[in-house]
Amino acid sequence: MADMVRKQLYVRRRHDDFLKKHSAELGVTEAEIVRDALDSYVAYSGSARRDGSAWAAEEAFINELISTAQSRVTGGRTWQRNDLHER
Repeated sequence: MADMVRKQLYVRRRHDDFLKKHSAELGVTEAEIVRDALDSYVAYSGSARRDGSAWAAEEAFINELISTAQSRVTGGRTWQRNDLHER
């Protein structure tokens, strides 16, 4: 408890209902759920969130997959939608 700091805050009624329900279900304190939520927020709001390079790399990868798939297909699609259904 030495590294803990007491905080008092207001939450919306829906947050209070959520905390009460889930703390009882999980067998943990409401404070533990709030701390876990803060830890998740801190992890999400780190440099990866602000750094667009992760998305840029993903977008480049997707575009490479699309271009590779298109280069494998010659002459376009040879089937019709109705060919997929039994007649």
